[in-house]
This record gives sequence, structure tokens and C-alpha cells, in this order.
Amino acid sequence: MKYVVSGGATLSFADGTKFELLQGIYDGSHFPGNVKDHWAFKAYAKPLDESELADEQNAEDLAASLVLLAEENNTLKAQLDAALAAAGGKPADTTDKTENTGGDAKNAKKQQASN
Repeated sequence: MKYVVSGGATLSFADGTKFELLQGIYDGSHFPGNVKDHWAFKAYAKPLDESELADEQNAEDLAASLVLLAEENNTLKAQLDAALAAAGGKPADTTDKTENTGGDAKNAKKQQASN
């Protein structure tokens, strides 16, 4: 069984020994039996089933992906801004040029026929 420790704490025992809990996810074998039996252990460490562990890993993966995508987006924005600045600050022409060529071709045929 896995445990998620929500916050750091130091557990003290009657024999004078101490065990430090650090925030994170741990395998149950990480904690000796006397630590699991300590009255304060359950306040800081909660059992984590496998589906919750998978959800936690997915959330971490998604957060990492989000950071990478944000960095890539910022890089692409900077490249676009640089390209626009090099072109005089005007956006790229996105009009469809095929509409005009059809008319020009008809005019060229009319001129050839009249010659």
C-alpha cells in the first residue's frame, strides 16, 4: 500500500526515538510498524490506492506537458512577431489569388482570339 504524506512532521516515541515524515508519496514498507501505529501518523499520512496514485501521476504528467506547451507557444509567438517585424509589421497576405487568375486567363484568351 502507498501513503501520501501531506506535510512534514517529526513523530516522537516513548523510548526517545524520533521518525521524520516528509511530504510525498511513499510505499508502505518505508514506514516501520511502530511509525504506522503512532497516534499522529494518520493525521499526516493517508493510504493511497492504486487508482489515486495513477490519477496523481497523470496530473503531474499533464502539468509537465502544460509547461512544455506554454514554452513552445511563447517561442512560436516570438518567431511570428520577428517575422512580422521583418516584413514591415504587416500580417501575411491570406487572400486567395486564384479568383483573379481565372479572369486573367479569360481575358488572355479573348485577346488571342481577336488577334
